[in-house]
Amino acid sequence: MKYLNLLKTVWSQGFKYKGESSRKEFLEYYLLHYLIIIVLSVLKNILLNIQYSNMEIGILSEVIAVIYQLLAIFYVFYLWGSIIVQIPFTVRCLRSAGAKWYWTFLNIINPFGCLIIYFIPLRISRK
Repeated sequence: MKYLNLLKTVWSQGFKYKGESSRKEFLEYYLLHYLIIIVLSVLKNILLNIQYSNMEIGILSEVIAVIYQLLAIFYVFYLWGSIIVQIPFTVRCLRSAGAKWYWTFLNIINPFGCLIIYFIPLRISRK
C-alpha cells in the first residue's frame, strides 16, 4: 500500500515543480517504476509467445491478441506518462539536495541516469 501511495503522489504532482522530494522517495519511485516496466514487458512477451504457439486455435489466439494489444497500449501510455511525471519529480529531488536543475537531463540515460542522479548530485544532501 505504501508504494501505491507513492505512485499516486508522484503522478498527482506531475506538473508541480515547486517544493521538494526526499532521496528515499526518489529511489523507491524509480525502483518501483523499473519493476513495473519489467513486469509489463514479461507479461507482453508471455502473451505474445502464447498467441503464436496457439495459432491453430482461432478464437483463443484472437482473445490473447486483443489482451496483448491492450497491454501494449497501456505500456506505451505508462511509459510516456512516466516521462512527463519524472521531470518535475527529479527537479524537486534535486532542489532538496541543493543541486542544479540541469542534472535532470541524465534521466535520458535510462536506467543508469537515475542512479547517477541519485549518487552524484544528491550525495551532498541538506537533509
